[in-house]
Amino acid sequence: MIELLSEEKIRSCDYLRIQSEFRDIWNQMFLNKDRIDRVLFRRLGPFWPFGEAILKSRLRNPSIAIGLIPKMGGAPVTSWGILQENQVVLGRNWEYPWAILNSNISVDTKILDVGSGVSLFPLYLARISRKVDSIDPNEFQMKILAPLLADIVKLKVNFSVGNALNLSAEDNTYDYVFSISVLEHLEQKMENGILINKHAQKLDRIAIREFIRVIKPGGRVILTLDYGNKNLCTDWIQCSFEFEYVKDLIEEFSANLVKPLQNIDDIRLTTEREREVIKLWSEFYPYVPQEKPRFGTGLGIILTKRSI
Repeated sequence: MIELLSEEKIRSCDYLRIQSEFRDIWNQMFLNKDRIDRVLFRRLGPFWPFGEAILKSRLRNPSIAIGLIPKMGGAPVTSWGILQENQVVLGRNWEYPWAILNSNISVDTKILDVGSGVSLFPLYLARISRKVDSIDPNEFQMKILAPLLADIVKLKVNFSVGNALNLSAEDNTYDYVFSISVLEHLEQKMENGILINKHAQKLDRIAIREFIRVIKPGGRVILTLDYGNKNLCTDWIQCSFEFEYVKDLIEEFSANLVKPLQNIDDIRLTTEREREVIKLWSEFYPYVPQEKPRFGTGLGIILTKRSI
C-alpha cells in the first residue's frame, strides 16, 4: 500500500481526532516544562541556561556560534526546542493519523518504533499497547530525555540506543515496525549550509530489509517518507525522496507491499498535487510567506512479510 498526503484525508474526522489526541500529549509536556528544564540543568551544567536564548537568536541569525552549548541533533538542547520539535505540524498531521489508522493495535501488540528520538509517536502507541520498544542512535535522547517525557505523561515505553541498519531484535519478533520520516535522514549531511541527502549508498534499503526481518509473518512495516522533487522543494532542505528513486524502491519491495500499486503514476507529483501541497503549507504556515513548501509532501508505504 502506498499513499500520498491529501487535503481530504488531513481534514477528515478520524485524522482530526488523532491530531487532537497528540496535542493532548504535547500539552502535558508543556505544563511540565519546568521539570524538563530542571533535568537539563542537572545534566548539562552551567552553559545550559544560554541554550534557549541562543537557539532563538540563531533562527534570526544562523551565523551565531553555539560551540559551548550542549546540542541534540546539532541544535542546543532546551525544553523550548523539545516542545517546538514535537508540535504536530503539517507533515505529522497527516503521517501520525495515517500510520495509526492503517494499523490494528491492541494492548498486547508488540511494536518497534525506529528513529523516534524524543517524538510523541511512541508515547501515543503506548497509550494503546503495553509492548512498545523505541530505538534511536542518540544516547542522550534515549537514556535521559525520552524516558523523562514518557514519565511526564505516565506512559511506559522501552527506550534503547539502536541503529536502523542493524537491529538487535531477532527475526519474527514484532507485529509492527513503524518508521515515521526517518529514512530520508540516514545519509543526510550538511553542504554549504544546506541539508542534503543524495541517497548514494541506498541505506534506506538496508533499513527496510531489517524492518521486514524482525516482523512476524503477516506483520506490517509502516513507513512515511518526505517526498518531493527539485521543482517542489526549496534549497532549505534537499533530503526528500524523489519519484524515480521511490519508483525503484517500490519495484525492489513490490512482493512485500500489503496492496499492490496498480499504476506508478498514481504517486507522481503532478502540477495539481503540487498546488494542493503549496495550499496546505500556506494555510498551516501563513507567517512564512513562500511560493514553494520547504519539505515537499508526505508519502506512506506499508509492507508485510509473507508466510512461508
